[in-house]
Amino acid sequence: MRNKWKVAFFALLLFFLIIPIGIVILLLKDPAGGQLDQSMLKSDLRENQKLLSIYTEKEQVESLLNKELRKKAPKVNVYVNLRNDEAVLNGSFVAFKQEVPYQITFEPEVMDNGDLLLKEKDMQVGRFPIPGDEVFTLLKDTIEFPEWVDVYPADESILMRVTEMPTKPGYAVKAEEFDLKKNSIKLGVYTRN
Repeated sequence: MRNKWKVAFFALLLFFLIIPIGIVILLLKDPAGGQLDQSMLKSDLRENQKLLSIYTEKEQVESLLNKELRKKAPKVNVYVNLRNDEAVLNGSFVAFKQEVPYQITFEPEVMDNGDLLLKEKDMQVGRFPIPGDEVFTLLKDTIEFPEWVDVYPADESILMRVTEMPTKPGYAVKAEEFDLKKNSIKLGVYTRN
């Protein structure tokens, strides 16, 4: 009879050890059996598929643009001011040994392809009557704009080819909204092959 109790005791002890150990093993065991599920790595991303949206405000964009202008043209007196519903380019140039201030007001327009067109709305150039196309030519000649920014003196406009801005390989940026009155600027990040 002593052996029966001994066997029952060890059977009960084993039972109480096996259940917790079994539960721990089941919890820690990799359901894929230690194999990486390759289907999770396969991407069905297509070209021009939107990945995310970036929302910003005009103060941040203004700061970024002015920083880039200082870097590209440190000796040229020019800066951007985003106000109300207009983008304003302020600066000066030297003519007849005098510094002549200018101010060009642009109306920004998001193009269907995601680029941003800045169309001249108003221009003030000191006290001299200078045609707008000459001021745009002066801008084009004195400021080293990034490769993705084109100045068109004849049209008195600047095209910011946002879609061609340098990004990480495989990605592109598109302007989706540029509403200065609402202080809402939205960019989209898309896939690109």
